Amino acid sequence: RDDDRSRFILPPTRNAPGLADRKSTCSIASQQQTTMKVHAAYGALLLSVARCAGAFSSVSGFPATRSSALVTTTLRAQSDDDSESSSSPPAAAAAAAKPAVPTPPEPFLPALDQSYSVKGDIGDKDFVISRLGGPTVDELSNENLLRILMIECSDLEVNTLVWKCLGYRFDPDKEEWNDSECFPKWRERYPSPPDLIGMSRIYSKEQDSPSLRSNQALVRSIPADNKQSLKTHLKPYGFTGYQYAELTPNKTRRAQCANWLLYFREELFGYTVEELQERRRLKREAEEAEKKRLEEEEGKKAEDEWKPPVKEVF
Repeated sequence: RDDDRSRFILPPTRNAPGLADRKSTCSIASQQQTTMKVHAAYGALLLSVARCAGAFSSVSGFPATRSSALVTTTLRAQSDDDSESSSSPPAAAAAAAKPAVPTPPEPFLPALDQSYSVKGDIGDKDFVISRLGGPTVDELSNENLLRILMIECSDLEVNTLVWKCLGYRFDPDKEEWNDSECFPKWRERYPSPPDLIGMSRIYSKEQDSPSLRSNQALVRSIPADNKQSLKTHLKPYGFTGYQYAELTPNKTRRAQCANWLLYFREELFGYTVEELQERRRLKREAEEAEKKRLEEEEGKKAEDEWKPPVKEVF
């Protein structure tokens, strides 16, 4: 309390409290500390009883009794009361200013079915997507890609669009995806389309590792000049990025997929593999010619500019 703290901050004056008042204040503080310790011990005892009741229920097969549920409820209420009474105004203000940790999404169990990628519902809402054929201009529009970032489409719809851009094609007769038009280097590593989002939203290492690795491979295929495509193309449409505190694996991977789709639209869409390889050769020759020109003008050898390694899909 402000009036209590002032007794130890302000210099003694004629109206300052006497020694008896100070002893009384210290006594109250000591009693409060003792009460908090008793509450903590009582809470630990209740927690032990609740755990024992839960363990007995899981081993014996009998349902937990009403008393164990009451103990758990009492423990939570007691813990809340203690936290409220012990928190000071500055601590409460700091807790209010601290950004909330995002709640992890609930697991989506239908995605664990092997047939979900070919039978799951897509294209039912505003997101423009179809399994048939290759990617279209409407599917790669800024408005459509913005829906990926705003979580206005399903994980399966995001995967389906990226699969089509990578060259996978859906066979409606066999109800399966094939790699008939897939980029050669990507096909070698992923003969069947990988889950780039983590559709099940189960982030254990065993379940999520393949999805994480495939998403990282997709990100590595984006050249450094195209890493900021989200800011370049979608900021005029109202996308200002995610706050660090609200990031989840699902949001991060959606952003990475959307960034790759923008790179695909701007640099790869509409070209054959041979044409892409020729464009890359011409670009490298232009860079070498510019480097030599600078060396001749400055009279010294220019240092090679470091660039992050890129593993292009083609």
